[in-house]
Amino acid sequence: MHLAQFRTADLPAGDRFDAWHEMTSNALISTVVTTESVDDFTATVKVLDLGAVQLSTVSYPPLRATRTARIIRRSDPDLYYVSLPLRGRLGVRHVGRDADIDTDHFVVIDTSQPGVVVNSEPVKHLIVQVPRAELPFKPSALNTAVARPLPIGGGIGALLVNVAQQMMGSVDAFRPAEGMRLANVVVDLVTSVLAGHLHNGGAARDAAQRLLQRRIFDFIETRLPDQALSPSVVAAAHNISVRYLQLLFQDQGLTVSGWIRERRLDRCRRDLRDPALAGRPVHAIGARWGLPDPTAFNRAFKQAFGVPPGDYRRQQLELEGCADGQGVCAQRQ
Repeated sequence: MHLAQFRTADLPAGDRFDAWHEMTSNALISTVVTTESVDDFTATVKVLDLGAVQLSTVSYPPLRATRTARIIRRSDPDLYYVSLPLRGRLGVRHVGRDADIDTDHFVVIDTSQPGVVVNSEPVKHLIVQVPRAELPFKPSALNTAVARPLPIGGGIGALLVNVAQQMMGSVDAFRPAEGMRLANVVVDLVTSVLAGHLHNGGAARDAAQRLLQRRIFDFIETRLPDQALSPSVVAAAHNISVRYLQLLFQDQGLTVSGWIRERRLDRCRRDLRDPALAGRPVHAIGARWGLPDPTAFNRAFKQAFGVPPGDYRRQQLELEGCADGQGVCAQRQ
């Protein structure tokens, strides 16, 4: 989690526009920008990086920003921008639609599609930047909301604005390790806001289910070392029944217990081929990832990968140039 700030007022007047354009192209998105304020460009940028998700507040004078097909071919981060004006108005021409956005509305922009953003007056807006893969909507459903003036309203939309601004204004109150959790909060709020504007009950339910599934997978991934991890623990942590949890996994062609075992074995396999862990006993590798019974671990590993874990380690360490299974590795030529 990192907060970066930039003010053109800190630079000589003649350097401001070029510096701002370079900074926003790197931190936000690449565009071609034209403005009549080149000689004295007054703008600010504040960017909070939460990992997959990024929050920004940007203020600048009248300008025209164009994202062309050529720029997209050169640099496509595959993101959705949710832009909420805090002051002024934005004009958006994108995916064949024209939208005029004021402080009571927000707009969704697809960075993989060309478009133009124009403001004829000074503007300040909040940008929530979310990777396409993080939003649990089918592209066809979400595309109906792109480049339309969507009301913020007084419910979830207002909560999204308040939470985003509070995060950006209180970075010191959060620990660096909390970035992922904060990103999940933002994604949940964006998902809820967009679901309310899709006017499609099926799409909204599908999005909610996908989001829940992703949260469950993340929960399992971070708790694999916990021997107590079980379907009942996972269900309780997400306030759902074990039966509903099993149905969610059945939809993916999986079982909960099978997925937990598969992910644990995959982590063990990764550790067994790591030369830095060659001195750690095989049974300790299994115990590290929630498989404390050596006999059961050996049997499950052989069933999954065709060889017992000890044999797998020896094969992999030989390929890595290790002389033995005790952590003595030959110098690479």
